[in-house]
Amino acid sequence: MFTSPSIIFVLSFLAGANACVQCPATLNVCGSAKKLYDAFTNGQFTYCTYDHVPPESSSVFCTYHTGNGESAGGYESCPATATVQDHCSA
Repeated sequence: MFTSPSIIFVLSFLAGANACVQCPATLNVCGSAKKLYDAFTNGQFTYCTYDHVPPESSSVFCTYHTGNGESAGGYESCPATATVQDHCSA
C-alpha cells in the first residue's frame, strides 16, 4: 500500500480532531484537593477549572493540548499530561 507523508499527516490530524482530554478529577492547591468544577474545549486546547480557591477567591485552571494531552500551562501543580480519549461523549 502506498502511503505518503502528507496522507499520514492528514490521518493523524483527523484522529486528533475527535480526541477529548479527560481533566484530572482533583488538583492539589496549597495542600488541599480541589475538585474539578468545569471543563471545556476551545480549538486546540482544553481548559480544566477547579473549585474556588481562597484567599485569591478565584478558580485555578490547567490547560492541555486537546490532541495529545500535554500541558499548555496553568497552575503550578497541574499534571504534565492528561488522559486523552479517542472520542468525546455527548
